[in-house]
Amino acid sequence: MKEAIDYCIDNDILKEFLKTYRSEVTKSMQLNYEFDRQLELERADAIEEGLEQGIKQGLEQGLEQGLEQGLEQGLEQGIELINQLNQILLSEGKYDELQKASKDKEYQKKLLAEYGLLNEKQGE
Repeated sequence: MKEAIDYCIDNDILKEFLKTYRSEVTKSMQLNYEFDRQLELERADAIEEGLEQGIKQGLEQGLEQGLEQGLEQGLEQGIELINQLNQILLSEGKYDELQKASKDKEYQKKLLAEYGLLNEKQGE
C-alpha cells in the first residue's frame, strides 16, 4: 500500500490529497483489505460447510436407496427360489415335502440345498 501511495504522489495523482490524508487513506485501504479478506474466509467456510452437508445428505440418500433396492431384490430372489423349489416338488409328486417345507424354514433350506438352489451365502 505504501508503494501505491508513493507512486500516486510521485506521478501527481491526487498528490495533495494523499500528502494530507496519507494515514487515513492507508487505514481505509487496510480496513477494506481486511474486510474483503474476512468476506473471502467466510465464503470459503460457507462453501466447505455446504459441501459437507451435501456429501452427508447424498450418502444418507444413497444408503437409504441402496437398502430399499437390496431388500426388494432379496425378496424377489427369495420368492423365485421358493417358486423353483415348489415347481420341482410338484413335478416329482412330493406333496408331503411341499407341505412340510411351507411350514418349516429349516426343512425348506435343506430342500433348497439338496436341489442345488441355495448357494452358501443364501444359506446363512
